[in-house]
Amino acid sequence: MPSLRLVLVLILQENLHSYVMDVKTAFLNGDLHEVVYMSQPQGYDDWTGKVCKLNKSLYGLKQAPRQWFHKFQQFINKVKFKRSTSDPCIFIRKEKGKKIIICLYVDDLLIAGSDPYEVKTVINLLQNEFEMSKSAPATEFLGISLVFTPTELKLDQEEYIDKMLKLFNMSDCKPCSTPLEPKCTSADFANSELFEGPFRELIGSLLYLAATTRPDILFSVNCHSQLQEKPTVTAWTGLKIILRYLKGTKNFKLVYKKLHNLNFNVDLYVDADWASDTIDRKSVSGYVLMF
Repeated sequence: MPSLRLVLVLILQENLHSYVMDVKTAFLNGDLHEVVYMSQPQGYDDWTGKVCKLNKSLYGLKQAPRQWFHKFQQFINKVKFKRSTSDPCIFIRKEKGKKIIICLYVDDLLIAGSDPYEVKTVINLLQNEFEMSKSAPATEFLGISLVFTPTELKLDQEEYIDKMLKLFNMSDCKPCSTPLEPKCTSADFANSELFEGPFRELIGSLLYLAATTRPDILFSVNCHSQLQEKPTVTAWTGLKIILRYLKGTKNFKLVYKKLHNLNFNVDLYVDADWASDTIDRKSVSGYVLMF
C-alpha cells in the first residue's frame, strides 16, 4: 500500500495518464514445472478411479500465485519493463523520455504513463497476451476511490466502510468522535469474559482499511488485534467503538497536495511510549514516513 500511494502521488505530481484493468482467471495462466495430479472434479466423476494430470496451473494449487507472477514477469520483461528494486510488483519502463509504470496487485493492474499513446500501446499488448477486462480511467482501484484534480489527490474508502458496517450489523449505529479512549492499551480489554464471534474477521477488515487510507484508526486496531487468541467481550465492545467512529467519519479522505518545488525530501517521525503496557511492559512505537 505505501508503494501504491507513492505511485498515485507521482501520477498527480507528473500529470501522468492512468488506467485500471484486471486479468480474468489470472492463476490459470501459470505454467507448471512439477507433475501434479488431482481428483476428478465434483460433478464430472466417471467413477473409474482415474485422476487428472494437470497441464497448467489451477486455482487451489499452492504454487498458482507464484506461477502466475512468473508468467506475468516474463511477458513484462519481453516488452522492456524493469522490476522495481524496492517493490517486486511495480514495473517501470523509460524510453525516449517517456515513462510508464505498472502496479500489479494479484490480478489487478494500475497503468500510468506520460504519453497516452504509449500507455494505450502497452494496454493493447497486455490484452493480446492475457484475457483482460476493458481498461478504464483510474477512478477506483482495490476498493479505493481516487479523485484527481489539477492541484490534489483524494483517497477514500467510504463504500468499503459502508459494506463493513452492514456486514457487522452496525449500519444504524450512533457515531462517536474517537476510535479509542485516551491512554487506553490492550491491557484495558483483557480482563473480562471471553467473546465468541467474528473477532478476527473484523480485525482483518479494519487492518486493511487502516493500512490503506485510514491511519487514524491504526493504533486502536493494533490494541485490539493483540487479543485475537483470547478475545473478550470488552474488546469486542471496543471494536464496535471503532466502527461507530468510522460511521461518523466515513467521508474522511487522505489528501495529497501537488508540489511546485520538486526537490523532494524524506522526513521520518518516530516516537515510543515508555513501557506503558501493564501486561508485558513492552514499549509501543509509532512512526510516519513522509515523502
